[in-house]
Amino acid sequence: MDIQKVLGNLSRRGFTPLYFETGKEACDYILDLIPKGQSVGIGGSMTISQLSLDKQLQSGGVTVYSHALVAPELKDRAYQLAASADWYMSSTNALTEDGDLVNIDGSANRISSLCFGVKKIIYVLGTNKITKDLDSAIYRVRNVAAPLNTRRLGRNTPCATSGECCYCDSPDCICNATLISHHPTKFQEKVYVVIINESLGY
Repeated sequence: MDIQKVLGNLSRRGFTPLYFETGKEACDYILDLIPKGQSVGIGGSMTISQLSLDKQLQSGGVTVYSHALVAPELKDRAYQLAASADWYMSSTNALTEDGDLVNIDGSANRISSLCFGVKKIIYVLGTNKITKDLDSAIYRVRNVAAPLNTRRLGRNTPCATSGECCYCDSPDCICNATLISHHPTKFQEKVYVVIINESLGY
């Protein structure tokens, strides 16, 4: 993988790509980027959790709306607040070398916020999520990320058992809506894609 090619393709598409060797360097940049007193919505992300980025933002004077930080009965409200925040932060399920960002959701709170509602977006991902093309990106989401997430969430799906996608119709399916972001949308002011030279998240 040629990381400079990936960064160049993202830039050509209108994204603002950034590359860091370590998670700490990336977190330091993001903590400086978001002013104190502003709000950040956070989509479900093991990457952000691993980096403790949500908690670092909170302790730095930023209001964080994340369903991962509230009681189960408050999750719906957290989703709503996150969708109207000053910033929205998420990882991505896959990034192609050409610069397409691929995300598949169960409830679509994350992918809806990633394309409309919040003007400033920050994607945070490890190099383990970079794939050759769209086909391999979607394969990665369905056969790597989804099985791991269904097990983590205790969902009763075929992939939780087999580790492979069978395009199921299970009520517990977490692959209900797909977003492929080719460019920032007309609504968005700035979309950062922060790539870290580490294996992070699913």
